[in-house]
Amino acid sequence: MPCAPRTPVSAPCPPASPDVRPRTVVITGAGGGIGRAIALAFARAGADLVLGDARVEALRGDVTRSEDMTALAARGVEAFGQLDVLITCAGIDGSGLFAEQDESAWTRVIDVNLCGTYRAIRAALPTMMARRQGRIITISSIFGRMGGYGYVTAYAASKHGVIGLTRALAAELGSQGYPTITINAICPGYVRAGMGIRTQSTKAGPTSGAEIFERYYRRQTPLRRMIEAEEIAEAALFLASDGAAAITGQALNVDGGFVMS
Repeated sequence: MPCAPRTPVSAPCPPASPDVRPRTVVITGAGGGIGRAIALAFARAGADLVLGDARVEALRGDVTRSEDMTALAARGVEAFGQLDVLITCAGIDGSGLFAEQDESAWTRVIDVNLCGTYRAIRAALPTMMARRQGRIITISSIFGRMGGYGYVTAYAASKHGVIGLTRALAAELGSQGYPTITINAICPGYVRAGMGIRTQSTKAGPTSGAEIFERYYRRQTPLRRMIEAEEIAEAALFLASDGAAAITGQALNVDGGFVMS
């Protein structure tokens, strides 16, 4: 019996791409950095997008305003008839020493990063619960898995809170009979975009994020490089796909191996 013809080595199968169609995706903090990269990735995948950012005039999406989050979620339903995926990318760093940082600076970081995530989810969740279907992806940080090395107490506290919210809500949704609504966090390492490359406060004085990585983190990162924003976007695409239906309550590190857990 003749053997079946083999696929030529020169013609490999094309790489799989997470299926996000037909999906309506709402993204906060989409004006730059990780949020922008995620928005572009979902646009290339063919998703319908509703993008919010505090700096955008066409559709304001300030996560410190509950009314903005409600309007953002409602826009997805109004324009596309549904809301399938929410990705909460809005965030600020607010670096500074705990003993020296003004209370207003501390609470601003918590309000944007943690309470802003809460407001966005709170606005989108009723629609997902009504349809009994949805994906929620929060953006935490490796500093949400560890305490950092100084100057990031407010930021680390907020990002720990995002992971706690993600896990608690995953358990709550399952216990309340919504197993088809998943929520997971992505924990980026030092990313070559947005706050990852901006100037930050350090013991040595104001220093760019890229220099901080080279000085303090590169040797502790197995891949020996910063993470690209597009790599965070690929993780978001996967978590929004049908292939991730069994994943919820998780915090996925995308950090070059800096934190292994």
